[in-house]
Amino acid sequence: MGTDTGRAAERNDPTGEKERRDTAIMGTNTSSIVSKRSVERLYSKPEEPQLLRYFVKKPQRRSPLINRGYWLRTQVVDHVVRSFLFEKLPDPKRKKVVINLGCGYDPLPFRFISSMRDLNNVLYIDLDYPDMITTKSHIVSNTPELHNLLKNPELHDPPVDNVHFRSSQYLAVGCELRELDKLKHILMDGGLIDNAALLFTAEVSLAYIDQGAVDALVAWTATLPDARFSVLEQCMPSGSSHPFARTMLKHFSNLSTPLKSIEAYPTLTDQASRFANGGWKTVDTLDLLAFWSSLVTDFQRKHLESVEPFDEWEEFFVFCQHHFITHARTGGVHQQDPGPFRAEGIKWRGGDYRSHPGLRPSLARARSSKESMAEGGYIGEFTAFPLLRRWMGAAAKWGDNQWVYHGGLGSSKRLGTSLLITGDEQKDPLKRYREDPTLNRRGSGARMCHTLTQLAPEKLLLVGGRASPDAPMSDVWIVKSGHWKKVESLPRGRYRHCAAAVGPEKVLICGGKGDGNVVLDEWFLWNGDQGWKQLTVDAERKPSPRFGASLCWTDRGYGVLSGGMDDKGQVLGDLWRLEIVDDSKLVVTWSFVNLLSTRSLLRRFGAKTTYLGEGRLLIIGGVSGGTLIKAEDEVVEIHCEKLTVKGVDVACREPGEKPPFLIGHQVLPASEGIFCVVGGGGVCFSFGGCFNEGIWTLAPPNVEPPTREWRVFEEGEVLQKKRKMIPPTDPDNKTRATGEGGSLMAGIRRVTIKSQEDFWKVRDAGEPVVIEGLDIGKCVEKWTPSYLKATVGPERWVIVHASQAKSMNFHAKNFSYKNMTFGDFIDAITSESSPETLYLRSLSSTSPKTDPAKLAQDFPSLAEDFTIPPELQFAQDHEHSSPLRISAKEVGVWLHFDVMANLLCHIHGTKRFKVYPPTDITKLSFLPSASSSTIENPFDPELEPDDAHPMETILKPGDVLFIPELWPHAAYPLEPCVAVNVFFKSLEHGYSSGNDVYGNKDLAAYEKGRTMIGRIGKEFERLPSAARRFYMERLADELANMATNE
Repeated sequence: MGTDTGRAAERNDPTGEKERRDTAIMGTNTSSIVSKRSVERLYSKPEEPQLLRYFVKKPQRRSPLINRGYWLRTQVVDHVVRSFLFEKLPDPKRKKVVINLGCGYDPLPFRFISSMRDLNNVLYIDLDYPDMITTKSHIVSNTPELHNLLKNPELHDPPVDNVHFRSSQYLAVGCELRELDKLKHILMDGGLIDNAALLFTAEVSLAYIDQGAVDALVAWTATLPDARFSVLEQCMPSGSSHPFARTMLKHFSNLSTPLKSIEAYPTLTDQASRFANGGWKTVDTLDLLAFWSSLVTDFQRKHLESVEPFDEWEEFFVFCQHHFITHARTGGVHQQDPGPFRAEGIKWRGGDYRSHPGLRPSLARARSSKESMAEGGYIGEFTAFPLLRRWMGAAAKWGDNQWVYHGGLGSSKRLGTSLLITGDEQKDPLKRYREDPTLNRRGSGARMCHTLTQLAPEKLLLVGGRASPDAPMSDVWIVKSGHWKKVESLPRGRYRHCAAAVGPEKVLICGGKGDGNVVLDEWFLWNGDQGWKQLTVDAERKPSPRFGASLCWTDRGYGVLSGGMDDKGQVLGDLWRLEIVDDSKLVVTWSFVNLLSTRSLLRRFGAKTTYLGEGRLLIIGGVSGGTLIKAEDEVVEIHCEKLTVKGVDVACREPGEKPPFLIGHQVLPASEGIFCVVGGGGVCFSFGGCFNEGIWTLAPPNVEPPTREWRVFEEGEVLQKKRKMIPPTDPDNKTRATGEGGSLMAGIRRVTIKSQEDFWKVRDAGEPVVIEGLDIGKCVEKWTPSYLKATVGPERWVIVHASQAKSMNFHAKNFSYKNMTFGDFIDAITSESSPETLYLRSLSSTSPKTDPAKLAQDFPSLAEDFTIPPELQFAQDHEHSSPLRISAKEVGVWLHFDVMANLLCHIHGTKRFKVYPPTDITKLSFLPSASSSTIENPFDPELEPDDAHPMETILKPGDVLFIPELWPHAAYPLEPCVAVNVFFKSLEHGYSSGNDVYGNKDLAAYEKGRTMIGRIGKEFERLPSAARRFYMERLADELANMATNE
């Protein structure tokens, strides 16, 4: 029934839409195979062939998180295939067939053929879309290193009975996975699987196929007498509201490849039932964390660590918990082997594992029962602050209603600045610090995974941290009244250690990671002017070395240590009571809380702890070493004296508010019974980031939160600017003042030109101008919304930016990419009641990922209406791209610059336009290597940077605005607008090589320079911070002087 339903849907589906969907699905192979090639280049041993090099011509190095995730995916699939190949069959001569469903360019067959040449009677079948199999077959045929591995290789072009490439060990077959009848015909009528042991394997390929079609495939393969089925896909163990799941679903939706079965089968239990209901006799389903914790060897882990420093543990664990591997078997006389996940000797140490029949009882799961929930719970309220887009920093209380957040990882780099979070009523709580001449003296420098602890009001102790994971820091700093002072360092560097104030001017430090990836087992006490003292541990049984644990001190003379990760990579779930005697000895007691049935709630890494009073404390967030922490267990209350552990319900004050991502965060007490989660979040594998960017206040339901307006300041400087009254620019472009004490807002000059020579003079002057009186064609009169809709075609599909905000911001990602028909788009932007603001920036209709947009190619029906006049012939001769832009009214687009000059030919509507000279670039909040500013709304007068030099104009139909290269600019349509950009290369040389779809790829010299700066930074990482700063600031001065030399 599922197959018939799928066919009926396709009959009603326009051919163009099906082709677009299939192209998008095949496009996922490109990203995946590049990531696997990154893994292959890094992690392959000298004796291992690097086969992906033949399918990926331009390799890229992925981030450590993506590398480790794809390495694990490959290991999981290989484990299943290897288990099948070594499975002992009753008939040793029986043929084995591995059928790789949705194979893409993955060289799995060649990997096993090259490493197991003595293994005979095995056939590998690659199966995917015919177009993809055609390309793969030609690569195999034209690559001696691949086809020489095969016996009797033969390319079929055109294919014969859907077979594109044939050899004794390998077949490449073209067939869409949703075409079950065709697949049956190929495999059964062709005699490929007769009297054979079968393994069907699919790595994130069935996820894009309609649920009914996949269910039908699962059911049919279960009827085969000696079959096994393995599928690796995404799952949602805590539902679609979990931050990782939200980000993942949005990512695939934006790619036009939504995950089709995940809503119906979100959990491991659902997946096991799916195969059991499909007729499979035994089913094993485990998340990738179970595989990582139990089947990856210590030798493999050490190899990974030796190749690439790694510390993205929380993000990696959450990735693993949102991906699973299922292995199902039909059973019967032919299958006597236990299978890949039931072999004797496997000890399941972590993750989640479900099976059919029955539930595997060996894994403890972090779950609260109704009886183990704390009474009352909390009400959560979120306040957004883009400055708090930081994670893995350190925070502490500073003074009354004031807290400090230092360092951490920002959008693109580690940070060394401090933020002051305050609820004070006074207008400028940092005024006295700004007047202190020591305020601007730099402090500890950029770092993450360090600790910050209050010694006394307005006095903090900063300890350790790291640059890269292989560069732990040992320096220690005290900040007092805005003044940073370096004090006695620890004997060796450490990060992800624990710190807690244990008395006046006293701080206890324990654990962490040090040089050489060593997990530390040391306890130090900071005691005011006496500095550091290492404590001896008095205990019959002492905590194992750990990092990423939680430490909290109570008002009853003892502290509590919980969780963390040991040197084997296992997340710990124990809890210890600590007492300090004579400032020299630490008495450690194993807590009986560990005997509770809910102890798995404590098995966390990267959690944060806060003390509530009366022997009670809260553990908040982090990641579990077992199954994913459910929403109801994110916050746990421990009563140290009653020996209870209970989950805490947290309800959002605003309906529909999205829960925060509780990793990399900090927890701060706000007032009695109320505390705040600050910053945090992380990268969701290759799907994008999910960052909290603000303050999440948690208050008991019976406690009225204080009425305060949170404010955030950076490094002693108030970030909320004095409001500047910048009036809208008038069409006559008269110069206006920006407000009391502000600079003048200049109008963009308007000119007329009569010849190419006149334009050359404009271009060489290097300043923006509005050119009037040019003939750009009949488009100015004809391109009304109704004309565009009729000429382009209302049924044509386009990708547009959609947002609920009036100002789209590239860094805040307050918009999404949306597929819609051109007719619906035009109707929406001209409607007064559209629920969202929309903006179209056209892409290449043939190759949007590699080719720039060209009006003549992408919209040929409109091209004849638009003309580049002869005065602008230079731009046409050197044209890079000519995208069409159509926007709704009052939808601002982020401030950005282009590396190429461009002519904005304004055709319909009126638009406010703002530019800044390149010399303002350091004032406009551009991150390194970014071409877009982080300023939320460039047209908001409150956010106008001091000492900037903006220029504005109002564009009318027929205006042509010349924007020189590197001039930051932004647009704000006052009504629905239509324009064509003509980007052109105005420099003789210096552009970067390779594709530049949008015309904003940095010049080659800058790209090369940033690489050199990265190397310079590495050279200085291990120097003491004072020496590092001394020499790097000298280098910065040299660069600045070189920049001003003509």
